[in-house]
Amino acid sequence: MRWPWQRKTTSAELVLGIELHQQQTFAVVRNAHGVIACYRPAVDEQGTAGLEAWLRAHQWQHLDTTLSLDPQDYETHLIEAPNVADDELNDAVRFRMKDVLSQPVEQCVLQTFRLADDAYRGRSSMAMVVATRRDWVQQWVHWCEQQCLNLQAITIAELSLLHIVGQLEPETSVGVLRLNGSDSVLYVYQNGSLYLTRKLEVGADALTPMANDGAFELVNDPQFDRLTLEMQRSLDYFESQLGVGAIGQVWVLLPDHQPDDSRLVELEQVLNLPVRTLSLETQFNHSEDGLPLTASLVTALGASLSYELDD
Repeated sequence: MRWPWQRKTTSAELVLGIELHQQQTFAVVRNAHGVIACYRPAVDEQGTAGLEAWLRAHQWQHLDTTLSLDPQDYETHLIEAPNVADDELNDAVRFRMKDVLSQPVEQCVLQTFRLADDAYRGRSSMAMVVATRRDWVQQWVHWCEQQCLNLQAITIAELSLLHIVGQLEPETSVGVLRLNGSDSVLYVYQNGSLYLTRKLEVGADALTPMANDGAFELVNDPQFDRLTLEMQRSLDYFESQLGVGAIGQVWVLLPDHQPDDSRLVELEQVLNLPVRTLSLETQFNHSEDGLPLTASLVTALGASLSYELDD
């Protein structure tokens, strides 16, 4: 399988990927062989002060940097793509989005990209419009300047994770499940393209076994049942509406602050397809602390993979 996008090349020895998630900042520094260091905020830490101190402590400046926005800070809209050249898409959709966005379009930065030609049974050309506040983008540009970082791109989780999937080259379509505490997001990829993003209103809390008189109770759990139901609906929607076959496997990103995957076997049994924790430890993780790459670090790594480094 050939994943059809070109990564940028750089002569730099190190690059930085930053993931913003629920008012926290996560970061990875990698070389050509993988991740050499990670920044993990404390559970109750918010803002950028900790990351700034970490960068200063390592004297990391002038690194080529890709920043992946917090999903809370951008909105995505699926639309029928206008019949224009790709470089004219943004201008063509701007007026159309005027009454759709939650904020005035004049105050937003828009980025539009087409979905694969066969999505939605090829009935029409579809595109995803990503919108975020202009002043929010400017704030992060200014922050990178203050940290003496070479900001090369601002991206979103959907595309950061696409780089991860592309590196692993699955033979089937794959659903990447990101579990937060009380909600989740399912991203579906196939043949190097994003096909679907779907928010689920139940999260990692549903995978925590319930205590019952000192024992664990794994039956009659409405939260877990709700997660499996929403997952099954998403899988059915992909197969019936997009018309490109069934999802072949699900990769679960290890939650940042509650890395418990003990119930994935049950999830696999209910969905009747392979469900695995996405582990990048052997292929990518060479950091000295030996801790696993959790969801936000995986996304930060994906952002940094937009660059191909020389050995």
